[in-house]
Amino acid sequence: MCKTIRYFVFIICIFFSNIALSIEGIYYIDMDEIMNNSLAGKSIIKQLNLIDESNSNLFKKTEDLLRKEETKIVSQKNILEKNEFDKKIILYKKKILDYKKVRTNKINFFSKKRNEAQLSLTNKLTPIIADYAEKNSISVILKKQSIIIAKTDLDLTKTIIKILDKQLKTIEIK
Repeated sequence: MCKTIRYFVFIICIFFSNIALSIEGIYYIDMDEIMNNSLAGKSIIKQLNLIDESNSNLFKKTEDLLRKEETKIVSQKNILEKNEFDKKIILYKKKILDYKKVRTNKINFFSKKRNEAQLSLTNKLTPIIADYAEKNSISVILKKQSIIIAKTDLDLTKTIIKILDKQLKTIEIK
């Protein structure tokens, strides 16, 4: 019985020592921080903000014009004949549907551009991370978003941002 317990303890010690050894060389990076604080990420955010602001201004102008048109049509309700009034209402509803289509298309286009820009940054970042990992004998680099808890000294984000800033200043959104 005593030998069985010692054997069992010996096996557990070996098992846990292998786990401890395999954890070495595992680090993580925060992709959101890289996007928000690197020069390339900031250039992407700036370009996306300009597109979003342009879209918002266009939407606001169009909505204001549609409201004015609606007010004008409603004020003419008692003046116009029923057929003529109904035609104006139908035209107005068509304009609203067209506006909704344009708005949806622009929002989808913006989302697509944002995703493409993030993918572009990730694609440019991957060889930089791979090179860094190879030079520093790092086995695994994980995304911080996938980690529940980890030591802060395993975070490579600031180091990777410095390297990225030296190699890549901007990414143009096409």
